[in-house]
Amino acid sequence: MKVDENSLFNKNTRIMAIDDSPFSRDQKFAVLLAVIIRKDLYIESIFKKYIEVDGLDSTETVISMIREKGSGISVMMTQGITFAGFNILDIEGVFRETGIPIINVVDHEPDFRALKNALTGHFPDWERRFSLLQGKFSRSDGIYVQSIGLSTRQAQKFVKQVTVSGQMPEPLRLAHLIASVIP
Repeated sequence: MKVDENSLFNKNTRIMAIDDSPFSRDQKFAVLLAVIIRKDLYIESIFKKYIEVDGLDSTETVISMIREKGSGISVMMTQGITFAGFNILDIEGVFRETGIPIINVVDHEPDFRALKNALTGHFPDWERRFSLLQGKFSRSDGIYVQSIGLSTRQAQKFVKQVTVSGQMPEPLRLAHLIASVIP
């Protein structure tokens, strides 16, 4: 699927940024928060759903969020794809279902060996979960960017355009700030 760069790189581009709330392992559920924000940083809406801690429902939850509130979204952004512990988002599956490109931004290169070790020790379905984590990242200005539905060049350019200060893109920074105050 070819991305229309005019819709991606104009000031009214709608972005859905996703983050999870703090949680503890003794909780059954955690909040998955979505912020819909325009590229000019005007926040249009904030909403939440619950996902199971260490569950497998983040993918279907994100797809339902997009279907319910995501009309006109040009791109989705995440800061990692593990939510509520190891509730791993299938970003390729979300893209296939919705057609919305996804940019995953992390501040350090993933340690796939450590992730595999953590999964094998705790989950009988560790192979499935680990396969969702496998992805190619490119380094860009001190962060690592993974993209589905966009070229590496498009994703890096977009991240630079929505980064105000520091290294983290503003939509993700705002989603993280808001999610961090949810009990």
